[in-house]
Amino acid sequence: MDFNQLVEEIVARVAAKIEAESSAPVAAPVDSGKPKLLILTQEHGTLCHQMLESPRLAEYYQTECALLQDYQCALESYEAVILFGLDLELMGRLSGGLCETPASRLAQKALLLGKKVFVPQETVELLKYADSAPAAYYQHLYGQLTLLQQAGMTICPLGNLEEAILSGECAPAVKPPAPVEVIQVPTAAPAAPAASGDCARIDKRIVTERDVGAVYKRGMTTVYVCQKAIITDLAREYAQARGVEIVRD
Repeated sequence: MDFNQLVEEIVARVAAKIEAESSAPVAAPVDSGKPKLLILTQEHGTLCHQMLESPRLAEYYQTECALLQDYQCALESYEAVILFGLDLELMGRLSGGLCETPASRLAQKALLLGKKVFVPQETVELLKYADSAPAAYYQHLYGQLTLLQQAGMTICPLGNLEEAILSGECAPAVKPPAPVEVIQVPTAAPAAPAASGDCARIDKRIVTERDVGAVYKRGMTTVYVCQKAIITDLAREYAQARGVEIVRD
């Protein structure tokens, strides 16, 4: 075999390998048995990788990336979605119900299924124009953002995102412009505590130190949680140090 034939043979093998790899289906993530979180973004970035590789979230959740799965995700199997990059176009699509891109369709379906959708405040494009946009136009667009929040979208600073996901609580991070009316959505009434006056119930999937602390400050020494609840290490340590008994029922 002369030199030219050798080169042609190498090129042919490389081309065949590239074609085989490009046509291979995307491997599905291995199921760890933990509740699942979906990172939804239109392009890769540093912020979304921080969440995807977060050790704190990985302790309780299996975190997956929609983009790495070519947006072929069964949203029914995810507990919550973290949406990065809520630009004006995506916000308009979601609020108007006209979702034609893979990312917007997944975000829309998450809201329709009643999933929790968390959005880092730093990635909401509209908020960058709060001080420069004409008031009337800004108020009009802010109405779209308000609609999405009422539909189940939670916007909070990136630094508070992990805590918001784990505790289910997030203090309001964005103040609406003054003329915009904010509709307060009533929260569900708390479950009735046990008959004894020193008992309380926490109906949450993940029980945190803050949850146990709130019960302890009310003078209660026994906390009932559901059988499958995840109790964080800090919550256990807090309870043991103060003589609070955590009971699964």
